[in-house]
Amino acid sequence: MKHKILLSLSLTSLCVLQACGGGGGGGGGGFPVVAPVAVDSASTAPPVAAEPVAAAIPATKAAPATSATGNADSIPSPFVPGPTARDMVLGPNAQTFGNQTDTQQLTSGAMMKIGTYALSGASATREISGDADFALGRWAAGTVTSAWGADTLTLTDRRSYHYVVLNGLAAWPADRSTTTCDHGVFTSPTYLSGTGTKVPGTTTGTPTLEFYSRGARVGGNLTVTVEGTPVSVDLDSRLPSPTSSPITGGFLSGGTGAAIMLGTTGTNAYVLAVGYAVVLPSGSRYQGVAKFSCA
Repeated sequence: MKHKILLSLSLTSLCVLQACGGGGGGGGGGFPVVAPVAVDSASTAPPVAAEPVAAAIPATKAAPATSATGNADSIPSPFVPGPTARDMVLGPNAQTFGNQTDTQQLTSGAMMKIGTYALSGASATREISGDADFALGRWAAGTVTSAWGADTLTLTDRRSYHYVVLNGLAAWPADRSTTTCDHGVFTSPTYLSGTGTKVPGTTTGTPTLEFYSRGARVGGNLTVTVEGTPVSVDLDSRLPSPTSSPITGGFLSGGTGAAIMLGTTGTNAYVLAVGYAVVLPSGSRYQGVAKFSCA
């Protein structure tokens, strides 16, 4: 069965896009900013056993890292949201960006609540990464509830919600210079629409981040590979303010492109978060998120 859902740009997001010169998702409570996306929920994969959920812990309470059943990986410490906390959630039917301090996290590092989004039931979270300054992962199974209703992920349908949360940059650093970014952490890009086998892909890339007199510049690209086919995502963008969320390419219009957010670790290092989407030569569209540390 195919479900097509159209979410229009809010006035708030449109204003931000205009302020950033054609690219920007702003703050707020997490509003949808998507182009029409066709979501095919049909599945040809074999059944996958449901996985139970471990108990959640408050996001602000430090706890030792222990793996939760059904949620791979672990983290050294839970995310600690500050007053400038921000989030990016990319789902099958919506791409949202907002200011967010309302989070709940498992000891494995898997987020179970991000603002209006909540994961429950027999759930599984993949590609978990994080520490006190950020959290990243992919909801692959369970029931996702949000302001737009409930959505059930089964693993077999290969649909996912990708998320990254961070503490946003409150002001530009006094030292306006070029930073060096690491090789990053990524969720596996997953299927959105089009033809193909819907298998997850892989992502690599090392962006650049430079602070200058009028803000910040992000450069470089990501390479997303699905079934042996690589597609490049251009990250070249400008941030006129610390809270800007510039958009590149066709990210909001069903094409290939990215959305960018900046955060801080509070120790002269910066968090660069990227949400991206690619269109393969076959016409299939995939999306995912990435996080880089730049210092």
